[in-house]
Formats: sequence, structure tokens, C-alpha cells
Amino acid sequence: MMTIKAWAKVNIGLKILGKRDDGFHNIETTLATINLCDLITIDEAVSGIVLEAGNIGIKKEDNLCFRAAELFIKRYGVTKGVKIGLVKNIPVGAGLGGGSSDAAAVLRGMAQLFNIYVEDKELMALASEIGSDVPFFIKGGAAYAKGRGEELSFFKLPQMKLVIFYPGYPISTKWAYEEYDKMMLTPAPDVDSISQDKKKKVRKGFALENHFEKVVFSRHPDLLDVKTNLLGTGVFFVSLSGSGSSLFAVVDENTRAKVTKYLAGIGAMYFEVHTL
Repeated sequence: MMTIKAWAKVNIGLKILGKRDDGFHNIETTLATINLCDLITIDEAVSGIVLEAGNIGIKKEDNLCFRAAELFIKRYGVTKGVKIGLVKNIPVGAGLGGGSSDAAAVLRGMAQLFNIYVEDKELMALASEIGSDVPFFIKGGAAYAKGRGEELSFFKLPQMKLVIFYPGYPISTKWAYEEYDKMMLTPAPDVDSISQDKKKKVRKGFALENHFEKVVFSRHPDLLDVKTNLLGTGVFFVSLSGSGSSLFAVVDENTRAKVTKYLAGIGAMYFEVHTL
């Protein structure tokens, strides 16, 4: 049996460029893995796919770990079964890529378990059949992503310290895209202006933005309040990750203490992490 760490990610900026003919959206974003992870155990079984994932509220057949194992077995003609254990530490529906990372970990783990040599490029192509974020997690690190998110250019990113805030509820990416499409047809509240009106020390000229924020903050104004208060601590940058629901703040030692004091004071769930 082997144990694999499935690292979470953050999106450093996310631009939605438009809807594609296949129903997906073209995006531009920078992805970076962080040292928050789920734990995946993989072992041989007599037959079939055994998934032990606790009570995470997802049908076994809909779990990306199960789908990854099913796809790998079919693609490479594996005759034995596999037993997968999943311990969730990454919040579900937080925009941190937990499910996608889990799926990538299963693909990598099964290749190792069954001694099947698969180049990263081939495994990433297989991963793209599961979800747009999954190919990135085959390698991890940092990458500029475009297309659906599967067109990746990896690069070396200097380590950054982050504090991640999770509000205690998930946000559906499907819902966020649908609402974004609606928003493009009707005016939406300018939450960027609201945030800057409340926070006088916002860095000017900082071009990174997440297009999901207008949609998500309109439905969840509590997240806008938290972002505004985090900016008030003097941090360099605060953003929604993916379609949310989590926010992350880029911190140094001075601002880290202020951020954690604020989040602890409101009884928030938060994680102190760094990029990998």
C-alpha cells in the first residue's frame, strides 16, 4: 500500500475570456500548489474499485477518485482491482482543487502501483478527460493556464506565504459560471469599487483580478466583508481562489499575525500555508 499527498492549489488571478462552443469557458489563470493536502492510500484488490472516502456527501460513482481509477483501468487494461482510501483535509467546494488533485493522485499512484510507465504528458492527457484542473496536478508547482485550464505553461514561482479563509460553505463552479454568463447580460454591483471605498490602503495598479468575485460577492456579501477587512490589515493581495468559496491573503510575518488575529477573532476556519 502507498500513501500519496494530494496538494491543494490557489488561483492567482482568473480571467474568463468567453464561452466556448463546447459549453466550457476559455480562461486565463495562474495556478500554484500549496502545502495543504488530502491523503490518498492505494492498494491492490482482488477485483473492482473499492473506495473508502468517509461521509463527504458524494456518490462513489461521482467521486473523481473513482472516475480516475475507472479510466486508468480501462485505458491500460489493468486486470486487478484497486482499493482507494481518501482522507479529506481540503474543504469541498472551496476553489482549492481538492477533488481534481485527488484524481491526479490516483492516476499517478495507480501507474506506480501496477508498474506501468506513463510519461507525464500522456498522464496529463488522460487527466484532462476527468476535469479541466486535473492535468495541472499531475506535475503541480506553478503554471500559467489557458483554454479550459488544461493548456499549461509551468514555471518557477518564488515561495509565497498565504493565509486561506474558508467560510464554512461550498460554492458550485457550475453555478458560478452560469451566474457569470447572466451577469454579462445585466449590470452587476461594482464590488471592486465598494472594496476600495472601504479600504483606503488598497495597492493601486495591482492588475490581478478574479472575474468570479463580482458574481460570488453579490450572492455572498460576507465574503466581500472579509476581503475588505483582510485588506485593512495591510496585506499585499487578497483574492477569491477559483470560483470560491475560499479567500487567500498573501502575507509576510507582520501581516500574517494581523490576519490570523482577525480571523481567529471572528471564529473563522483558516489555514496558514505556503506555495510549493
